[in-house]
Amino acid sequence: MDCRHIDESEVKEILETGTLNSAKIETSEKGTSYPLEGKTHDGQRVRIVFAPKEDGTTVVVTVIDLDTDFSCSCN
Repeated sequence: MDCRHIDESEVKEILETGTLNSAKIETSEKGTSYPLEGKTHDGQRVRIVFAPKEDGTTVVVTVIDLDTDFSCSCN
């Protein structure tokens, strides 16, 4: 998230207001992940992939800035 300049408030914002990209839904042995897309309050166009878990929690799988490919060395 830091590498892509996306913070927790933006993740929550997209979870609440984002649009599901049904073409990018993925299912594996770990479950199904749902990509939501939208614009954050600071104007970033993002895709955030969420995966609901059996215990009722939701995990953020990845965050992507759709306009900028930031370089990152935090791996």
